[in-house]
Amino acid sequence: MIGTSSEGGRAHDELSAAPADLTTTGLGVNAIASLSSTTGLSEAARRTISALLAAGIKVSLEDYDYGAPREANRFPPSFSFLPTGRPFDIDLCFLNINEIALVPEKYLRATRPRYVIGSWFWELPAVPGRFQSQIRRVDEIWTASRFVRDVFQHYTDRPVRVLPCVVEPSLDASRTRRDFGIPAGAVVCLFSFDANSTLARKNPRAVIEAFRRAVPRAARGDSAILVMKSINLHNYPEARHFLEHDLASVGGVFIDDDLTPGEMGALVAMSDIYVSLHRSEGFGLGMAEAMYFGKAVIGTAYSGNTDFMSAANSCPIGYRLVEVSPAELRLNPGAENVYEYGQLWAEPDIDEASTRLRFLIANPEARKRIGARARRTIVERYGASTVGRTMSEVLREGNIL
Repeated sequence: MIGTSSEGGRAHDELSAAPADLTTTGLGVNAIASLSSTTGLSEAARRTISALLAAGIKVSLEDYDYGAPREANRFPPSFSFLPTGRPFDIDLCFLNINEIALVPEKYLRATRPRYVIGSWFWELPAVPGRFQSQIRRVDEIWTASRFVRDVFQHYTDRPVRVLPCVVEPSLDASRTRRDFGIPAGAVVCLFSFDANSTLARKNPRAVIEAFRRAVPRAARGDSAILVMKSINLHNYPEARHFLEHDLASVGGVFIDDDLTPGEMGALVAMSDIYVSLHRSEGFGLGMAEAMYFGKAVIGTAYSGNTDFMSAANSCPIGYRLVEVSPAELRLNPGAENVYEYGQLWAEPDIDEASTRLRFLIANPEARKRIGARARRTIVERYGASTVGRTMSEVLREGNIL
């Protein structure tokens, strides 16, 4: 549900007292987002805001609560000093196409002139008919990958631009493997996911099966261990039961907790291999963050992550396209409202993934070589200064601001 305020959303209480001397004239945008939400889009919003500020673009915050899970620690303290409201003529709206459908038109177009940019993610090659009308409600669309851009370009002649995610994860260096119950000497294979993003799309059971085929029973836990980090899995008790059972059968470690960004960064940094056998991703932030930390990444060679993954800097896995089916989505009731039956996504080749995993576990030098190339790709292309500069150029040269 959407919260209510005089403009249609519920404002973040901590933002009500912005310093009066902050000017809101000149080059600036209003960032509309659920700023404390645990969703991937909200995390992208927080990073985009930081990148815009670093590029010299003024930002005013409009915290819009549409009902997504929220954690107070997700709100950056540095944002408390930013102005609030919508003083600028440009709205950068971090409410996805299925979320902006809940936003009243009188809020979206509260005053004139107003130019609305939708910062959107999508994971399927088509947009359901019930959401297509939302595309006409924005003046421009920013996407995190070419995959998502190509989807939306089918439905509009308005600008659709690729403005990638900022990938500069934080790191709590005080954390150790002991803090997470991970053996000190084992090669750590990690996968992390949000259960609200659906078990079918994130496909964690395929990761477990690939590990099972790659690592002999006697070596599990000592030579190599599978660590699975989830969030919001408590909302899906049947899915949690299956996942815990499958993970226990390969001696894995299960972490179902909302870690701080620094703790999550520490978990990724202390791993050796990151495995994502997803069916589709709008961008693939988990894979990108693992590459930032110099990890060898195994990932399905489909969708948004192909923008930054190649055979030179990672291990892309082959796939075949399959239809979204009721059997796959049953563990996430209601998911069919977004992922329509009959649409297509990837079924990764688990045998190929297990072969790659077996090789990387046995070859630390290969992990190091691939990880170094991976880090170079992410640092050079997805740093805050690089992304912020690109966004500034788009805003200026497009005569938007």
